[in-house]
Amino acid sequence: MKNLSMILVLMTAFLLSCDNMSEEIPMDDPVLVTGPLEVLKSGTLSNQSGAGTRGTVQLVKDHAGKFYISLSDNFTTKFSTGTVTVYLSTSSSLRLNESGSFQLLGLANRPGAHFYELQGSKDDKFTHGIIWCGAAAIPFGNALLE
Repeated sequence: MKNLSMILVLMTAFLLSCDNMSEEIPMDDPVLVTGPLEVLKSGTLSNQSGAGTRGTVQLVKDHAGKFYISLSDNFTTKFSTGTVTVYLSTSSSLRLNESGSFQLLGLANRPGAHFYELQGSKDDKFTHGIIWCGAAAIPFGNALLE
């Protein structure tokens, strides 16, 4: 019982650490997307690490041919401030030690819709959207983009 209590205390500390910025994550000004969007791929977020993550991740293209990753209006996670970040990944788990297996998109520091512009064209090797707590280095959710 004592070990279980210690594990719960440590998990709580890790989850709460996502409310504190421990490192600077580059983030441009909020992306304003206008006009009709074509949905190319979409996936529903699976909750991980008890973070209460939900919503949809989509790869979209605007009328000018620019590509974006979007989080839906109903996107939420219990700890949506601090170092909660969005990545594209080549798998359902983020492998930060494997260069080329991920692309950092930016912060998801509030519930609701977010747009992240992809530089250049889309890269089909990325199959998943990942919601990640940088401070605790744990996943908060992932979505297979189909």
